[in-house]
Amino acid sequence: MKAKLLLFPLIYLLSNVSFAQTEMFKVLASKGTNKATTNNTDWKPIKVGDKLTNQEKITLDENSYLALAYSNGKTIELKQKGTYEVSKLAEELKAQNSSVSKKYVDFVVGEMTNQNDDINKNRHKYMAVTGSVERGGDDISIESPKESFVLSGPVMVKWSHVNGASVYIVEVINLFGETIINEETKGNSATVDLSKVKPADQTNLIWTVSVKEKPSVKSSQNLFKFYSQAKSAELSKEVAELKKDLSQQSALNKIVLASFYEQNKLMLDAQESYEQAISMEPEVDDYKALYGKFLQGNNIASVKQ
Repeated sequence: MKAKLLLFPLIYLLSNVSFAQTEMFKVLASKGTNKATTNNTDWKPIKVGDKLTNQEKITLDENSYLALAYSNGKTIELKQKGTYEVSKLAEELKAQNSSVSKKYVDFVVGEMTNQNDDINKNRHKYMAVTGSVERGGDDISIESPKESFVLSGPVMVKWSHVNGASVYIVEVINLFGETIINEETKGNSATVDLSKVKPADQTNLIWTVSVKEKPSVKSSQNLFKFYSQAKSAELSKEVAELKKDLSQQSALNKIVLASFYEQNKLMLDAQESYEQAISMEPEVDDYKALYGKFLQGNNIASVKQ
């Protein structure tokens, strides 16, 4: 009987040891000189896709950056020079359950480390894409996804600058050709408030951009697409939970949020989240490359070879 009684705490202890050893962070982005070690002497460079266990220490040099995702889906950014114990970082996040965000954190890791298209090996190719959307000409080129599902709320649309244009008109029409929204803007982007759209019109809506001074200069037709009311409510609830999980305003959390939008075909929201992430951490090439891959995949810009 004593042997059996002793067996239970032993199994419990071993299971806890095993769990502690498998707890880890995944590296989602890295800038500068970042290294890790388990013995304080053999320091190895950290790269995207690496896994950091509780037995390791990491060090950051000046002006470095490291974006990590914990095994429960919580994220953390390191920006200050110094040495960090992975186990102490884990303690900060261990008690916070994030089952919603974990799914999308895993998606980001998969995108960054896809064996068929390693974003690190193709970083310069994808980064070249992000610069190709800023151009001027005599025609309007849409620089947002041409088709995107939307939820009932504001979305941003973008287009290329037209030489000599000072005012653009963004028009949204329903399938009967009736104008739902007609707004003017002086920039080459606009926020379209889809809460103005009546439920009866929430199917597919066509949106275009034209030059006020030159009405003949008009973009191609593009689509706002709507999910069913049930599906829309489901996604709205999930994105609210995800934003609660990702309450900290960080570039990494914007990237995770972009992955949610992308997987659910909310491409306009995804684009905005990618751009917000880059605006917050403009020197992190991993985010620029991921955004470039998004632009190419949605035929918004071609890859410069």
